[in-house]
Amino acid sequence: MFLSVYGHVNLDIILNLPRFPEPNTSIEIIDSRRYFGGTAGNVARIAAALGTPLYLVSYVGEDFPEDYLAALLNEGVDVGYLKRVNGYHTPTCWIMSDKAHNQIAVMDQGPMKDMENFEPDRAPIENSEVIHIATGRPGFYMKVVETARKLGKRIAFDPGQELHYVYRPESFLDMLRYADIFFCNEGEGRKALEYSKKSELTDLLNEVGTIVQTLGKRGSRILTKEEEIFIPGVEVENPVDTTGAGDAYRGGFYAALYRGLTLEACGAAGAITAAEVIKVPGGQTNIPSWGFVEENLKARGYR
Repeated sequence: MFLSVYGHVNLDIILNLPRFPEPNTSIEIIDSRRYFGGTAGNVARIAAALGTPLYLVSYVGEDFPEDYLAALLNEGVDVGYLKRVNGYHTPTCWIMSDKAHNQIAVMDQGPMKDMENFEPDRAPIENSEVIHIATGRPGFYMKVVETARKLGKRIAFDPGQELHYVYRPESFLDMLRYADIFFCNEGEGRKALEYSKKSELTDLLNEVGTIVQTLGKRGSRILTKEEEIFIPGVEVENPVDTTGAGDAYRGGFYAALYRGLTLEACGAAGAITAAEVIKVPGGQTNIPSWGFVEENLKARGYR
């Protein structure tokens, strides 16, 4: 396998609102829909659909839906390490989105809340080139990255929104020092600087070799000690749902990395993939083919 993806596999219940209600008030929703989601579920399914061989490593409840499992298998995801845990419900995220595409989410963690009590399987680490660490508990992931580092694997650290409430400065910096790549958006970048007491993301390059930061519709940037690469965003006239856009970017990024493309082309592949995903509701609903991504890369001058 090229990749092992660790993180949440959950159901997303997306509630579209005209606006967020004030405290102690209520508001009528525009609509409510159920989608497949989770940081690891999104990245794994999208990267696999784009031709990347990978393991999905996560914990779900005994009620994990068969239609979600079938969708993962249909894209070629190896789900041998996606484990149902008795006594738990599958992680579920309720996402409230207003008309400006701002979001507020609440999360039932299911067994992921207690994953520090589980022992990581060694096989996905041994048999992958890249270990992608998304959302989940730092204590569990420290065991994963310690093993991965001893085996000489590349490690990508992508804590997402959980950086704000699961991690603390010490646990964040401990994980960062094991990583080769750090993924973040603008808000997570600011939190990383707060935790590390640094003023610029480039200051973190003393701890991690590559930083990939998404910037919403403005694009993304990739930082290394040698250069800063800016990748323009792909314009979408009427984005419908930005849920999972960052995960889609990572899925496209890995599909290009697997094929040995440059970091700049990896970022562009991520942007192209994310632009397709946000055209419809749900983070896994409109996954492009690798042929589509490759054609668009060539049209933009990437090789």
